[in-house]
Amino acid sequence: MKINLGLITINAAKQMEMMPDEEFNILAALQALDTLDESESRVLTEKLQQSPELQSEVAAFEAVIAAIACTAPPVPVAPDLKNRLFQRIAELPPTPAESVNIKPIVTSPTENNAASLIVRSNDVKWKSYGVPGVSFGKLYIDKKKREITCLMRLEPGITFPLHRHAASEEVFVLEGDLIVEGEICHQGDYIRSVPGSIHSSFTQGGCLLLMKTSLENEMLV
Repeated sequence: MKINLGLITINAAKQMEMMPDEEFNILAALQALDTLDESESRVLTEKLQQSPELQSEVAAFEAVIAAIACTAPPVPVAPDLKNRLFQRIAELPPTPAESVNIKPIVTSPTENNAASLIVRSNDVKWKSYGVPGVSFGKLYIDKKKREITCLMRLEPGITFPLHRHAASEEVFVLEGDLIVEGEICHQGDYIRSVPGSIHSSFTQGGCLLLMKTSLENEMLV
């Protein structure tokens, strides 16, 4: 069954206010009747996306077409109609974009996006750990995790008191020796203690440690 596009256009124009471009009306009718190929339909769709007004007009036009009987005699269409229609669309000025009030996003520095933290060795402030012969120099404190990364120095012959780990503890021996649970650790050795573990440590010649441990550790003596 063939469609009388001229009759569709005239009837549609009587039932709604359409844009004055009659060729665009015909093109919209071709789209409503699903006779445009994929590339032509894509170009028309892109143009419609730029104008909400055109979208509403085409939607109303499609509703009229859906209500029209498809029994009218055919009317020939000019072979170059589609090309002329798309040329006219290409010449239409672009729809001005709506102004959008864009506010800059400001984020607070975090561990993921802040600049690297560099602590110079000369800037480390050494303090007493509260145990004779033991001192520490703070490098970084994670307040959320309640963890501290620090340097710890034990003088020769010092025993670090018996304590319980609230979380995992990591120790790297930078200098000297450290005896943990009967094992002698030297420069370059790594010690990791699990949460809840209990022990004390001892150094014969003194040591310098890099440590990451919980602020909630419990001294037992």
